Amino acid sequence: MRPHRPDSRLKCSRESAVVGCGMRAILLLLLAASPALAQARKEFPPELELIRTAHAARRTGGPIQLDGRMDEPAWQAAPLEDDFRQVSPVEGAPASVHTAFRVLWDDEYLYFGAICDDPEEPTATLSRRDRFIEGDSVQFDLDTTLDRRTAYHFQVYAAGQQLDALHFNDTDFTTDWDAAWESAVARTPTGWSVEMKIPLRVLRIPERAKVMGFNVYRLLSRNKEEDQWRFRPNGRAGDISRLGQLDGIEGIRPVRELELRPYVGFKALRNVPTYATPRPDLGSCATFAFDAQRQGGACAGLDFRYNLASDLALVGTVNPDFGQVEADQRVLNLSTFETFFPEKRPFFLEGLDLFKTALRADIGGPYGGDTYQIFYSRRIGRGTPSHDDLDLTDDQKIVYQQPFVPVLGALKLSGSVGPASLGMLSAFEPRVFAQVLQPPVCDPSGHCAPGQVTNMRSIEARNSTVLRLRTPLGANGLAGVTGTTVNPFATSEELALQDKRHAHVGEGDLIFFTSDHVWEGTAQGAGSLLTDAVPGTLRDGAYRGETSSGYAASAKLRGVGEHGILSAQGDLLSPLFDVNDLGFMQRANLFRGMGFVGWRDPHPGPRWQNAQAIVGGREVRDYSFRNLLNRDLFIELSMNSNSFWFYDTGLDWFMPYVDDRELEDGTPIERQGSFQWFGFMSTDSRKPLQVQLNWTEGRSYPRFERLNQIAGTLVFRPMPQIDGTLDLAYTETAGTIRQIRTAGPLPASGDPAAVYSRTGATDKARLYILAPQQARSVSATFRATYSFTPYLTLQAYCQLFTAGIDYGAPLRAEVAPGRRTVTLDELRPARPEDKPAESSSSNERQVGLNINLIFRWEWRTGSTFYLVYAHQSSNDLTHVSPGLDFGSELGALGGAGVAHGDSILVKVDLLHAL
Repeated sequence: MRPHRPDSRLKCSRESAVVGCGMRAILLLLLAASPALAQARKEFPPELELIRTAHAARRTGGPIQLDGRMDEPAWQAAPLEDDFRQVSPVEGAPASVHTAFRVLWDDEYLYFGAICDDPEEPTATLSRRDRFIEGDSVQFDLDTTLDRRTAYHFQVYAAGQQLDALHFNDTDFTTDWDAAWESAVARTPTGWSVEMKIPLRVLRIPERAKVMGFNVYRLLSRNKEEDQWRFRPNGRAGDISRLGQLDGIEGIRPVRELELRPYVGFKALRNVPTYATPRPDLGSCATFAFDAQRQGGACAGLDFRYNLASDLALVGTVNPDFGQVEADQRVLNLSTFETFFPEKRPFFLEGLDLFKTALRADIGGPYGGDTYQIFYSRRIGRGTPSHDDLDLTDDQKIVYQQPFVPVLGALKLSGSVGPASLGMLSAFEPRVFAQVLQPPVCDPSGHCAPGQVTNMRSIEARNSTVLRLRTPLGANGLAGVTGTTVNPFATSEELALQDKRHAHVGEGDLIFFTSDHVWEGTAQGAGSLLTDAVPGTLRDGAYRGETSSGYAASAKLRGVGEHGILSAQGDLLSPLFDVNDLGFMQRANLFRGMGFVGWRDPHPGPRWQNAQAIVGGREVRDYSFRNLLNRDLFIELSMNSNSFWFYDTGLDWFMPYVDDRELEDGTPIERQGSFQWFGFMSTDSRKPLQVQLNWTEGRSYPRFERLNQIAGTLVFRPMPQIDGTLDLAYTETAGTIRQIRTAGPLPASGDPAAVYSRTGATDKARLYILAPQQARSVSATFRATYSFTPYLTLQAYCQLFTAGIDYGAPLRAEVAPGRRTVTLDELRPARPEDKPAESSSSNERQVGLNINLIFRWEWRTGSTFYLVYAHQSSNDLTHVSPGLDFGSELGALGGAGVAHGDSILVKVDLLHAL
């Protein structure tokens, strides 16, 4: 798309110019209107004048009994700090309620206590640990190393439950970090109060520390009020870089203790249908069979942590079990890309931020997000291969196979070495065998011996390692490097499993920012090397041999001012760049350029609490720039109203493009242009019942295609001890032309149903069979928590999912040798001699039911008892009658071929510090 000249005239002729002119006009209107839209507000002093210092004291006056009251004499050694100001809803105003706090420390613990006066009853909503809910709370951030980019976050709600988290990269935040610490809440005549006791062994404490970054916050739910001790006006860049300070800590020292957490568990499983009694199997839980349907399991393992230096910790796990983790949601993936599932396992969640690289995309949607994630922890303990992945025949049945590859052990090293931060993780996974029931063997006389159960290796043993280092470059820059390696061992050349290859990836990044953090520039480069791979052709047509290498380069410029925002990013990935052995990427062979500009008002006022408007665009091509894979322009508006309803809506215009992955050999197929309208709305979260609604409506042209997505969430809190959500989602697509049979011979040249191998297919004249696709999915997901106490909870999760895929009359496309684009206008009805029904995708029905019940009791600090029940039912049907029928999809739960699984897990872990 040619660039427009920087003049004020809007002259448009061709389609691309018309689109560009429309977006330029919108942008000019936004810029012109911004002074009028901006709300009148107070002027606040510069950041240096807002910095405050709190004073801690060493505990000297006897022990502290943690009861939430802060009435022991020892507390008097520290001064009482107060004078909070509102950030919202009335920015800069004095807090509507009084808050005061003290900070103490000794050789083992950091103590924090706060007095929260309130003339009204506090909003004390009870829930499980580490969950953000609507309720009153007190929290503080502590930057122990004073690097102004990372900080610990500790929060206690008025009902008593805890939340801890980590800040990183200044503005990023994750609740994945968990530590064992104590707290207590008490009601007082003037409101409520809280005490926290945090072991120094869970913190990175530098030697000879004198000052730490620090801030305290109080949330008053009924007013949607946030009060801050070190006031930080809205709209200014940075987060941890804008903390206040905590002094009075001279003499505090790091604590080096060995923290052990052994666990034992017992599991009972039932699976139907079964074809034979499975053999005993080793994994996170060693299994033994009672009969064909029922198995038992015994588990034992150990987590440990030791501080090697003042701010360098070694964390490990031996034979971990994650039976208490909620199952992944089922989704219908109609794209040619892998589905991304979030990490949920505690060991891998903690410290995951250490391995995140500097460059993060700001735009989502098709071809949005990060082009690659160098470390994707779900690759460790990944799912085991299916019947089709192992190329089994229809007569061979998998009797038993663990659903996930067990992790025998893993080590993490995290912290700082001098000025540099360090993160390292290494894990070992064993071989996995699928127990396969072979078909009966018949002799020439017709006598057949029953089929035997054989062990078939399905996964190779391997070691996976990731290492990341990052160091400051003066006061306004950071440099980082990342490396990953996957090394299988004792592999079988005869089996030639896909995971027998060795994979290595190296990455480097630079980030520079202005002193006020308004402007930030990032550059990132990476290279990959695969050896001992199974040769083959990728879906986009790139051929990968036994050894292959590739590279990626990215750059981004971002500016976030008080009222203006800007982002521009470019990415280039060579055809054979690959991080998927230990990372995640949708595809290589890619160029992407995207960006946006916008206006925002972050200050509460008479019109809104905050508002934003952006316009942007994106263009995606293959590495050779031969194929246009995406071009779209969008506008998005959002507002948080003074009644605390949130609104977001926008339009996205996609120009015609091609898809070089659909036909699976690199031959492009034409795709139509389309319009999409998307939005999200959320009601006031303070109410017992909150409604969230999001939608996407799309139409393509000139041929009719439609996309309908609508989802709603009901958040309910009928009483302080119960909270939950009910999610309903409906997705429908219709009219998209999809491939149902890959390239095969032309009828005059051979059997069209005898499809070609992907490698070399485009060197021949060939026939593709395609069809218009209609697909629909419905999902209902229920989550609820009943909290008996802050340490005793019952969690429930249930998802019912149905989906149907239906194909219309088959179409044919003849293509000469080469990779010319298949156009929609050239498609013709398939002929009888094309054998369109053979070797082709068929109509499908899917149904699944997942249920999890988790009883969790933290019977002492850091030690937990779990009782878990899990149920899964699923049925995937093919070759079904045409047409989508929700009733028949749901009925498949009781139909032929349905699989059921039930398990009960009892697990106890014990934290002990030496």
